Amino acid sequence: MRGLYTPASMAPVEHVVADAGAFLRDAPLQDIGKNIYTIREVVREIRDKATRRRLAVLPYELRFKEPFPEYVRLVTEFSKKTGDYPSLSAIDIQVLALTYQLEAEFVGVSHLKQEPEKVKVSSSTQHPETPLHISGFHLPSKPKPSHETVDPGHPADRPENLEFSSFMFWRNPLPNIDHELQELLIDRREEEEEDEFEDSDDDGGGWITPSNIKQIQQELEQCDIPKDVRVGCVTTDFAMQNVLLQMGLHVLAVNGMLIREARNYILRCHGCFKTTSDMNRVFCGHCGNKTLKKVSVTVNDDGTLHMHFSRNPKVLNPRGLRYSLPTPKGGKYAINPHLTEDQRFPQLRLSHKARQKTNVFAPDYIAGVSPFAENDISSRSATLQVRDSTLGAGRRRLNPNASRKKFVKKR
Repeated sequence: MRGLYTPASMAPVEHVVADAGAFLRDAPLQDIGKNIYTIREVVREIRDKATRRRLAVLPYELRFKEPFPEYVRLVTEFSKKTGDYPSLSAIDIQVLALTYQLEAEFVGVSHLKQEPEKVKVSSSTQHPETPLHISGFHLPSKPKPSHETVDPGHPADRPENLEFSSFMFWRNPLPNIDHELQELLIDRREEEEEDEFEDSDDDGGGWITPSNIKQIQQELEQCDIPKDVRVGCVTTDFAMQNVLLQMGLHVLAVNGMLIREARNYILRCHGCFKTTSDMNRVFCGHCGNKTLKKVSVTVNDDGTLHMHFSRNPKVLNPRGLRYSLPTPKGGKYAINPHLTEDQRFPQLRLSHKARQKTNVFAPDYIAGVSPFAENDISSRSATLQVRDSTLGAGRRRLNPNASRKKFVKKR
């Protein structure tokens, strides 16, 4: 069959890293690649019974390999620059790091990108030589040669010394385009008749059949047959695919085809409608509001952007805006919401007394029962989890207006 591509007819990729989506979609990995790699966390997160049964009797050897910490750190920083870091889990980052590690071992890193391509925000302007809407001036369009016949009832010669009572009538006469419109309508009718005649004589052309369905899917998904690809990653996560393609790594679909297009994102303010390519911003640099949302864009050949908006009208989440903000509080351990970009927060440094208590080199240090330094768990900063980086320096990032669980048993 023409246009039918199967994984068995392709040249298999030498090293393939599989994500959880490849196992859930039952991808024929034994036909896609020679050596199949993954991490143990991917298999642990699969809860589907049918998928776990297939994992128990795989027709190929599944190799478990852990990525190096330096590659995990590199992929994490790269995903933050592309704007896909909030959409990635810790397991996804490890799968990306393993793909980067295999590419570095068997191919090299000279062709890989260290920085993502910046999306240039630009807009097409009108022609500067023809300004519009200038008060006090009238700029008529260039007269076109008219092909209409002269009506004998209306003489073409007009006196040049006509007096006009208003400035609005002081302009060159516009050409008559009725004849051109009739010609366009006649040409369009002839084209429609020709199209109908061709459609009636068409023998199955344009229909989706079993012989061309794979080719149509390849064109819609914008995939290619993998050629001379040594390392690839099979994943169905769009954020992972975007990071891999931005770095220069190869992405494989579940049917073994090579995905070649990546999605670019920018931040668009839904308050002032300004855009920025800096994906690390939280507040808008123009109006200062926290109304930046990620929007996928397509860069045209002329450099202009085509933004793709969501059909959901509720783009901004109104949760937390029903009640008024809490009264601002001062002090070292104040819990205030983050409202502006230049808002100052306490540095939450440890006191001198607390530092001396856990400093083993201090002259007044008392080891006590243990010869090791003690952890501070009794002070107020410790109870508020000030030094816990996972909570964002204490509880100041919590939203007091967020919904809470009801019917909780109180002690």
